Amino acid sequence: MKIIDVATEFVEHYEPTTTYLEQYFARNKEHFEEYFTYHCHNKEQKMEAALTKHPLQLQAIRAMALSMPALIKEITDFYETAYNIQFTQNTHLLVGIYGSNAYTYRQFIPEIAFCLEKLSAQEEHLKVIIAHEFGHATHNLISLQEKINWQLVDWGNPYIWLLQEGVATYFSMKAVQAHEDVYFVYYDDPQWLVFCQENEQNIIEKFRDDLQQLSAQNIFKEWFSINGGTRFGYTRLAYYIGYRCVQELVAKYGELEAVTLWKTSAFQKQMQEQLALL
Repeated sequence: MKIIDVATEFVEHYEPTTTYLEQYFARNKEHFEEYFTYHCHNKEQKMEAALTKHPLQLQAIRAMALSMPALIKEITDFYETAYNIQFTQNTHLLVGIYGSNAYTYRQFIPEIAFCLEKLSAQEEHLKVIIAHEFGHATHNLISLQEKINWQLVDWGNPYIWLLQEGVATYFSMKAVQAHEDVYFVYYDDPQWLVFCQENEQNIIEKFRDDLQQLSAQNIFKEWFSINGGTRFGYTRLAYYIGYRCVQELVAKYGELEAVTLWKTSAFQKQMQEQLALL
């Protein structure tokens, strides 16, 4: 696995102009293709807004770029030892324009990108989001070992997203010690977690209703995206629901069967049943 750092370059040569941003993205086009295709829309508008934000973060971005390789090694070593896997794909340290904070590429064995301008520089927060993204990669690598047929995975199905985010959160809790709320929001927000715990039944009920009434695209925006949260005023509540499902599935089936449930023909039915039981 190679860590490709283009964040340090950004800081060292930074100029607060859209011309500089365009040149930076052009120089590193291969690293930003996935970003602008799936994770950052309205580019021109976001670039203008970024010019007022980036200058305030240059020192923090440089510090994160320096510290993250060691944190990534610590966490990947844990996963590789615990699950007998090996990470071979590139990891990218980028500075974007306030789209996604981190993501895995749309690959069966995925590359991973971290957008440092969207991350908290606190070490605990960095370790959790690193563990979450490599948790996604671990999920895929374990599934590959268990002979999953990727062609049968319905990537646009909200139950798949629920399992993916639940498993990545579950794995991150094994890899890193942190405050519980950080595993879900990647910074300190205990109120988010308290809201979920105190309103769990209502949240799950409304999620199940939306599964019946909304398109997959609208479910993603409301329940999985940072741009959602209109129903309760809190975003990405499906991460909590997904984790609770995985927590119960592991208790029921054991870890390996639970995390590879998506390879079975009965996957959606089992997820529906588990949601009903929460």
